[in-house]
Amino acid sequence: MLKEAKRFQFNFFKHKTLSEGLEELLKNEIDVILLDLNLPDCTGLNTISIIREKVEDMPIIILTGRDDEDLAIQSLKLGMQDYLVKGKIDPVLLERSILYAIERQQVKLELEFSKKKIEVEFQRANFYKDIFAHDMSNILQGILSVAQLWKIQMMDPQVNNDITDIIGVIENQIIRGSTLISNVRKLSQLEEPTTPIQSKEIHSLLKTSINNLKNGYQTYNINIKIHSSYKRVYVQANELLLDVFENILINAVKHNENLSVEIVIKISKKKENQINYVKIEFIDNGIGIEDSRKDSIFTRASPDNNYIGGMGIGLSLVKRILDSYKGQIRVEDSFKGDHTKGSNFIILIPETRNLNKKK
Repeated sequence: MLKEAKRFQFNFFKHKTLSEGLEELLKNEIDVILLDLNLPDCTGLNTISIIREKVEDMPIIILTGRDDEDLAIQSLKLGMQDYLVKGKIDPVLLERSILYAIERQQVKLELEFSKKKIEVEFQRANFYKDIFAHDMSNILQGILSVAQLWKIQMMDPQVNNDITDIIGVIENQIIRGSTLISNVRKLSQLEEPTTPIQSKEIHSLLKTSINNLKNGYQTYNINIKIHSSYKRVYVQANELLLDVFENILINAVKHNENLSVEIVIKISKKKENQINYVKIEFIDNGIGIEDSRKDSIFTRASPDNNYIGGMGIGLSLVKRILDSYKGQIRVEDSFKGDHTKGSNFIILIPETRNLNKKK
């Protein structure tokens, strides 16, 4: 019948057992399988399952002597393209079935690809939305905090000299908002899910993050110390690393019940799996995180992510940014075995070695 086909010429490989047929699939580029469900080494629908384990996307046409409607329906549910009964087909029907099977499989693969692409773009859109919503919320919180402080000081005629400083803080927050909008605009380009990876200096970004933190939370007693053996340390990152630092720092403030917020930032280096990393630890004296939540707080869909509170892009998005740097993040107890004494957020980011300078 294939020799009598009018539209196309077919190269046909015939094997009597399933095992021989599977070997053929590995040797040649096959377009479609004509499958008998009664083979010496395998029978029934189990034959389909075994083939699918080897070739998931191959179009398969059942070609059998069993005129069984229930079996036909079951095989179609398993993804078979057609069910043909021997003795009830002719060359035209067989050729048409083969061509339609190949075309339908191609359409199916294209639809699956489009679906995955849409899902990726939808997740990316949510990513940008979360960045904007969380960070703008924090910026507005900073402006509100300064406005409340200004209102209190205006009641004292001797503190009018501080007005210029307060206005400067508000201007700083507005600049941060403008920068955020600019960053989100860059990120929203679907062709580039993140801004380009560049060499970024850790200490300068930390200094900016700490200044932003203290400006936004002036009514808090915040003490931050940086321990580093290096004057300058460079990593492979982009401007979103500033958001990563601010998120962790503000979490340490907002989830802290002490009169004084204590944060120690340790900067060191670590080699892991032949990769040189810069290791940054944020050790706080806050309320801490139970062991059962240490992994889930980095998952966007988890209710434990409510730990994040008010700043930034959220720990799940922090992880996504660090993943884009091929970095890592995890959380441990500040004091091993007692989570109530604070948390230690540990970040690993690939190092840009040629720019590092020791003291």
